[in-house]
Amino acid sequence: MLGALGKVFSSPRSALIKANPWLGADAEEVARILTLPKATPPARVAAARRAATVARLRRGADAWNEWAQTMLVLSDQLAEEPAAQRLWAYVATTDLAGAPAEPASDAFAGVIFPGAVDFSKVRFADTAWFSAGVFAGDARFAGGEFARGANFERAEFKAAANFDGVGFGRSGEFRRAQFRGPASFRAARFDEDAWFRGAQFAAALDMSGASFGGEVGLGDIRYGGPTSFAKVKFGDNAGFEAAVFKDIVRFDDARFERNARFEQARFEREPSFDRARFLGKTFFQEISVPEGSAGVQKAIAELRRRLG
Repeated sequence: MLGALGKVFSSPRSALIKANPWLGADAEEVARILTLPKATPPARVAAARRAATVARLRRGADAWNEWAQTMLVLSDQLAEEPAAQRLWAYVATTDLAGAPAEPASDAFAGVIFPGAVDFSKVRFADTAWFSAGVFAGDARFAGGEFARGANFERAEFKAAANFDGVGFGRSGEFRRAQFRGPASFRAARFDEDAWFRGAQFAAALDMSGASFGGEVGLGDIRYGGPTSFAKVKFGDNAGFEAAVFKDIVRFDDARFERNARFEQARFEREPSFDRARFLGKTFFQEISVPEGSAGVQKAIAELRRRLG
């Protein structure tokens, strides 16, 4: 693709404008504005970018991904041109913040997002399919609503992922998803089941204050950074079987209303369960904690004594 671009266009910058014809005569003005501190292009340009995004999605994943691959190649080519790179970042952004999901919620499956994504406060009326999607830049869904649930199975988040305050009216599916940057689900609400089994969190994970109405599968996961389940409400069975916590994990003030399963979980730093409440059965068989973690072992023994 690099060779083809070089033959057809006089420069990567001209190829960028050609791949995004909605810029039109505004390209030079937008590039100039983006060099100014805290300046943003005019509203008509943002509206044109959003309209182009929707139109591209309506053409299907193949057409979208052809554009996305071109954009990724151009990002490499423009890496040493700061002004052109800023222009690239602007046109590569998928910004549908605050809008109803448009087009259909199944249009996002297998889609590659080359730049930042902003779906904050978007309401998806139908099941949202982002399965096998690739998010190359920051992905923001904060304050949104998945009225009939969402599927992010096998999705890859290469930068930060923000699901703070998101409501999942039905199940949230994140099996085998890869979170390579920090992930946040602070105060997220899962009304039904939530499945993350087989996922990977390479950096920090913050689920503090989240609530799970159905079963939650958080086992068979490698948690690479500091992790927080503080003040989380687990309304049904919570599974952390065979999870690996490389850094500290906090369950402070968490509430487990049914079974809490931690069989074969491995904690490489001492976990914290301060004031956690277990109202159902607990399963801590064959867990691994750092040598000298007497407090954790004592707390587990007391749970077994009280709950049988």
